[in-house]
Amino acid sequence: MFAGVLAGCVGNYGTIRSNTALLDQYKGGVLSDNYNYYYCGRSSIPYAVVGIDNTYGFSDKFWFKIDSKEEVYKKIANLSELHMDSTRLFTSDILDTKGQQLGVWFSFYSYSPVLVDNETRMVEVYNPYKPDEDRWSF
Repeated sequence: MFAGVLAGCVGNYGTIRSNTALLDQYKGGVLSDNYNYYYCGRSSIPYAVVGIDNTYGFSDKFWFKIDSKEEVYKKIANLSELHMDSTRLFTSDILDTKGQQLGVWFSFYSYSPVLVDNETRMVEVYNPYKPDEDRWSF
């Protein structure tokens, strides 16, 4: 049974690929209206903001929907800079298993796993924060 579960997961990983032009879109206030936006982490200091093509479903068990475009810009402006290896804001495209863009990524974390089910058009992006990476631990 376990082998069957693993077989179903093979090939379902999308990816996050850097796209520095997204930073200009954000600064210019021209992020796509064709995305549903979500954040993970604290409301006032999120870890990441994603925009997912509105023709896809999104597994939001670790994410919260952002209801207005104004809030999207506020969440990105308030992204947490506490990630220990981060020195810059990462702006990236979220790609499906075939390399087609299905969303965008904003975070001081460079990456998080992405699962895509092309048949059901469902996307899952993992929360990039890992509690054991606290830079203040001794």
